Amino acid sequence: FAETRGLRIAALGVGERLLPLWRQLGLRTLYLGDEAIVDTHAFSLEGRAIRKVRQSVSRLENAGYSAEVHGFAELDEQQLAELERVSRSWRDGNAERGFAMSLDTLRREDHGDSLVVAGTDAEGRVQGFLHFVPTFGRSAVSLSLMRRDRDTPNGLTEFLIAKAIELLRERGVDEVSLNFSVFARLIHGPRGRLQCVLARGLLAADSYFQIERLYRFNAKFFPRWETRYVVYERRLGLPRVGLAAMWAEGQLPKLGRR
Repeated sequence: FAETRGLRIAALGVGERLLPLWRQLGLRTLYLGDEAIVDTHAFSLEGRAIRKVRQSVSRLENAGYSAEVHGFAELDEQQLAELERVSRSWRDGNAERGFAMSLDTLRREDHGDSLVVAGTDAEGRVQGFLHFVPTFGRSAVSLSLMRRDRDTPNGLTEFLIAKAIELLRERGVDEVSLNFSVFARLIHGPRGRLQCVLARGLLAADSYFQIERLYRFNAKFFPRWETRYVVYERRLGLPRVGLAAMWAEGQLPKLGRR
């Protein structure tokens, strides 16, 4: 398809298992980041290392918060409207970003097999939610949306994730993919002068892209980290790949023809 139209091929988030296949096709590979995956059966709130998450969960429970998991197809119009209200509050007028991990919108006809974990306050009002999509071929889900009302107490997101892992485990889900941490290895374990320079640049960009903060948030849940790559055809074409990825992610505006 690409060759007949004069297009170039690139892929984001490629796992290590399929790298030999991509290389066999003549594509180059570049480290992109690490995906945080939690084993639901191994996850526990016990122990000193995870005490901050445990404290957040206890604080929200004492305030009357609870969480429930729903199949997306089971949600009625009023429940969908509540989720959209929370999402609007979280975005605060900003555009949606991060489509490598999230879907482009919540309300779609083909989302029926996805799952929503909703967090409600003592009055039963939805104050935050997580949206998960199934992973093909195994008992796993991937986090698509993570939203909360901006006026909710600190720690609600940690509460939702901890409760979601427990609820999904009860539904027979073995693994939960949280977020994708871009260039995490370069920031936390740079090798050589060049990587140290890149790490400083990435930390400087953290205020906009939330690279370091996302990594630290994921690490709270003690996931295993699976390395992900970008594959591309030519070195000179790599900047175009990066630009296309930023457009797709919503991180950069796509200018019109003018």
